Amino acid sequence: MLDLKKYRKYCKNILLVIIFGLLTISITKDLMRIYATSSTSTQENIFVPIMMYHQVKNNGLGKDVISPKEFESDLIFLSENNYNIITMTELIAYVYDGKELPENPIILSFDDGYLSTYLNVFPLLKKYNMKIVLSIIGKSTDDFTRVKDENINYSHMTWDQILEMVESGLVEIQNHSYNLHSNKNGRYGCCKKKDECFEDYEEFLKEDIMKLQSKVQTVINEPPSTFTYPFGRYNNDTETIVKKMGFKATLSVTYGINVIKRGDPESLYELKRICRSHNQSLSKLIKEGMKTIKNIPGSNDYNIN
Repeated sequence: MLDLKKYRKYCKNILLVIIFGLLTISITKDLMRIYATSSTSTQENIFVPIMMYHQVKNNGLGKDVISPKEFESDLIFLSENNYNIITMTELIAYVYDGKELPENPIILSFDDGYLSTYLNVFPLLKKYNMKIVLSIIGKSTDDFTRVKDENINYSHMTWDQILEMVESGLVEIQNHSYNLHSNKNGRYGCCKKKDECFEDYEEFLKEDIMKLQSKVQTVINEPPSTFTYPFGRYNNDTETIVKKMGFKATLSVTYGINVIKRGDPESLYELKRICRSHNQSLSKLIKEGMKTIKNIPGSNDYNIN
């Protein structure tokens, strides 16, 4: 015969187990949500220094020119102090696709495409297995591909040399305009002329920039994703047009460290850079640059050895 008293006690115990289980699941979900929120908040800001280089050679050292020995010392410093060199492609993937970045990311950007980058920088990249982002001037590359002038002081790389570097996996090519690296006829770099209407400016800018896009696509089978402003000169109209052309990032010459946010494409435009000049310590440059973001949450966690 069924013992009602025992049956009721049994049912009560089962009910308590179910209630406890539901409470446990609910609490676990809340804890996971809190953890996820906390984790997101601590990783919301990624701090990325972008170092700006031009010439690397043994003469004419100064603001935009350092020696091969100095550049090698930069690579050694980054390697010994747990910095991780990334490319613009990796930075863009972090913002758009949520792909992870390594700790202490840094970008080494080279402008113009001088022959010295091929002769003096490329061998060191191979020696230390390091990467750079190289923004080239299209007309200069075309001209020196044609004339084969190899003067270390002014020559630019050829398309064959650029392709060789890209195929090594250590060099990423970006757009520095086809022929706007000049200051003449009322136009400074790719800036808008005085009294130039937006439509004419847009047509002019597109024609030049897309000419290099097409050439790079033909040579390396991958169009640049980033536009590097000649002389760092631009205005709001320039940014609007460059974005319409599909560039996902722009490099300026404004001083400072970048605050990059996952899921925020706007944080990829007008990126700041720190010029690497002769007789300057890379460690000191990074430390000084970090002062520009010292009040932003999380900035104290970045490695500034």
